[in-house]
Amino acid sequence: MEILDLPVQSRDKLGSAHSRRFRRAGRIPCVLYGRGQDTVSLDTSADGFANVQSQHAAVVRLELDGKAQTALIRAVQWDPFGDFVQHIDFVRVEMEDEVKLSIPVHFTGTPAGAVAGGVTQAVRTDVEVFARVDSIPSEILLDIEALEIGDTIYVEDVEYPDNVRPASLPRDLIVHVVEPKKIEEETEEELEEGEGAAPEGDPDAKSDSDSDS
Repeated sequence: MEILDLPVQSRDKLGSAHSRRFRRAGRIPCVLYGRGQDTVSLDTSADGFANVQSQHAAVVRLELDGKAQTALIRAVQWDPFGDFVQHIDFVRVEMEDEVKLSIPVHFTGTPAGAVAGGVTQAVRTDVEVFARVDSIPSEILLDIEALEIGDTIYVEDVEYPDNVRPASLPRDLIVHVVEPKKIEEETEEELEEGEGAAPEGDPDAKSDSDSDS
């Protein structure tokens, strides 16, 4: 994964009112902490961070006053409607550090079982891993073309790059190919359960105490 540069500025005006002013000016409030050093309040360009997100970067090189600090994007806080980023947490890291993070999973190929009439179900779209900062992959590619009906791929079946190991449970399911009949049966069971349940507030649904009176 390429480590992108992200210019930041020191931020001495704190509080929600000042944060709103920063956001209106196209800036995002953020903090940098970790490695036993003081927490620093910063802000960065919304457009610059959008570029970082578009490339699915997990680690950036923060540029402040001519100095650079490698940092992991620990948390991104969005507004309630998911329209813009409200705040970012960065954690100081070094290239040899091992960090825990989620890596997106992308599938290639059409499963043989799907060609034969089966249904491909992707259960996970990302996998949690432990990875060295200098070895973080931008994605995990899974070739699923050979999957027949009934075949599965679990976390433990994935071939991980050097210096990367799974943090998710070994038997966590990522993708499988199932028979269409199984999908239909599950749908019918859900419909039957919905029809059998008495709706809340139904005047015709009597409790045991009503029937005994």
